[in-house]
Amino acid sequence: MKLNHETSNVAAFSRNLERELENLGHSAYIAPTDHQDVRLGADVLASDGRNFSLIEFKDEKRDAASEARKPRRKTLCRRLDGWSDIHASCHLIGWRSRQGSSIEFPVRSYGTYVCTPAIIQLPQADITFSSTISIQCETVQEFAQAMVSQKVGVDFQHFRDYVRWLLSLDDDTDDKGENDDANDVELLMCCVVDGKLYTKEFANLAELKLWIDNAPGPSPRRTFVM
Repeated sequence: MKLNHETSNVAAFSRNLERELENLGHSAYIAPTDHQDVRLGADVLASDGRNFSLIEFKDEKRDAASEARKPRRKTLCRRLDGWSDIHASCHLIGWRSRQGSSIEFPVRSYGTYVCTPAIIQLPQADITFSSTISIQCETVQEFAQAMVSQKVGVDFQHFRDYVRWLLSLDDDTDDKGENDDANDVELLMCCVVDGKLYTKEFANLAELKLWIDNAPGPSPRRTFVM
């Protein structure tokens, strides 16, 4: 395909993940990070209400090489020492892959795939990422199963700590030269609970967690809206 379909990939992955989690009897909380992707290095936040993860999406596998052009991503790979295991569990990268007549979305641990000399274009001595944890899911179904078995993501406290650390890495100026000193994440999420539509704004991650813990109905589900 000639066009970049990264946004469509995010939408398709999110819809498919919601469906797979529901098939497994779990809720799905999935939201785009919007402009915050610049600082987070991720386009999507995903959770089943227990563990949380961030996912950066590329149009195709080869596009992961574009991460080397982002100073924040180089800084991340240089400073992961002490955070490597949490990072490997909850910070991921995915892309579109054609498998026969079907399209799938493989997902990998970001550091395992990107924080290598070949991709991030840094000397090995500058890269501090080191972890035996490596997420490798070839399909959305595999990813959902890994979420349910808690092999993907980290609990809320570790996730919030990681996000705050991640946001502290830059110089408070985004890639467009605009001041951005927020130390938390804002989200807009559309949820359907017992047949009712709830459009929720969360000013920070704590608000999201509070809503998850107290959501009406036995099985909140998230519907992705572009």
